[in-house]
This record gives sequence, C-alpha cells and structure tokens, in this order.
Amino acid sequence: MKNNKGFTISELVFVFLIIFILGLLMMPLVQINRAKRDNNICINNLQKIGIGMYIYAIEHDKKFPDSIEELYQKKYIANTGLLDCPRSKNVGGVDSPDYIYHAGFSASNDSFAVLLEDKNGNHAKRGKNVLYVNGSVA
Repeated sequence: MKNNKGFTISELVFVFLIIFILGLLMMPLVQINRAKRDNNICINNLQKIGIGMYIYAIEHDKKFPDSIEELYQKKYIANTGLLDCPRSKNVGGVDSPDYIYHAGFSASNDSFAVLLEDKNGNHAKRGKNVLYVNGSVA
C-alpha cells in the first residue's frame, strides 16, 4: 500500500486557476474603490482650500484672494498637496493647480456661485467637484 502525501500537478493548476479567476473578478471593484477614494480626497482638498479662503476673506473685508497663489504665499494654505487632484495626470502645485479658480468674488456674493472647480478631465466620466462661495462642495 502506497502513502500519497502530496498534491498532483493538475490539482495545483486547478487551485491556481481558481485564484487567478477570482483575482480577475475583483479588479473592477478595486478600480471603483480607488476612484471613490480619489474623489473623496479631491473633495477634502476643496473643503480645506475653502476654509483658507474664508479665513482670508474674514481678514480682508469679505473679499477672496486674487489667486490661489496669493492664498499659498500668505500662508492661508500651507500644503501644496491641496492643489493636486489625485485623479489628474499632472501634479498640481502653486504654479499650476489642478483646480480652476474664479477670482473676483467676495463672501457676500450669491452662495451658489462657483468659486473653485476641477479642471476638465480630472474625474473623466464622474463630472467635476465644485467649491461654492458658501463653502459647500458638490
């Protein structure tokens, strides 16, 4: 009587194929979760920039800064990473942020005027994240 204590090659290949197929099925879920995570980071960035803008406006007669660069130079935002949308192919910074700033507003303007928004293509099919004058992000 022979004692077989191992696996055959066909059993190992079968287990490997099952693991491979499960991995392929999980890939779309991982990509969806990554896109949601990046979108949340982008929203968080816009909220923090909005807080910096409101602090600036409080100290400057309700007027928002002329540029995002001014907001950074005067230390209302300290981290240039806030100007980088994680879904953008380019790394945003003070000189070239991943967001479009609409200057000329003050805290007393219409609350749903767009103050800051994603550049086109940052989130592809998901649309844009937008910071309104009232401080909300949608």
